[in-house]
Amino acid sequence: MRKADSIRRWLAAYIPELKDHPDRLQIYVEGGHVGARKSRTLSFAYRYTLKVGIWEFAGDADRVMVPILAWLEKEQPQLLRRDDGEPFSFEAELLDGDVSDIMISIDLTETVLVLPRGDGSGYDVQHPNEPDFGDAFAGVSASFTDAFGNDEPLSQS
Repeated sequence: MRKADSIRRWLAAYIPELKDHPDRLQIYVEGGHVGARKSRTLSFAYRYTLKVGIWEFAGDADRVMVPILAWLEKEQPQLLRRDDGEPFSFEAELLDGDVSDIMISIDLTETVLVLPRGDGSGYDVQHPNEPDFGDAFAGVSASFTDAFGNDEPLSQS
């Protein structure tokens, strides 16, 4: 599942504490399903809840939530269009002072295309990018990924 690795790399790149302490980031899949129907194609979809655990995080939760929202904008933009306006859920255990353990739950899907090779020698498997909904909201130009430029955070607390 490509998205689990993607969010690990994304958070390690944009949250300095996770660069210095990679052991404080745990990612796993819960409640996974494969969606498939008998058809002319062998393509299918993964559906699962991605759990992102960030342990002993010191600082403001905003420094975690904004990078996750920016990642969602790239990797699962449909979640930012939900009617309830709640793209993911979280739990936090407040430890000492401003240190907490944070558990984030994101319901994801991943389409997997299984395409026959033209020469009949087998199949190729592809994981297509998610659709771009950048122009879905008339008059709204703000983007969570605007918080980043040239793969560098534009502002850090």
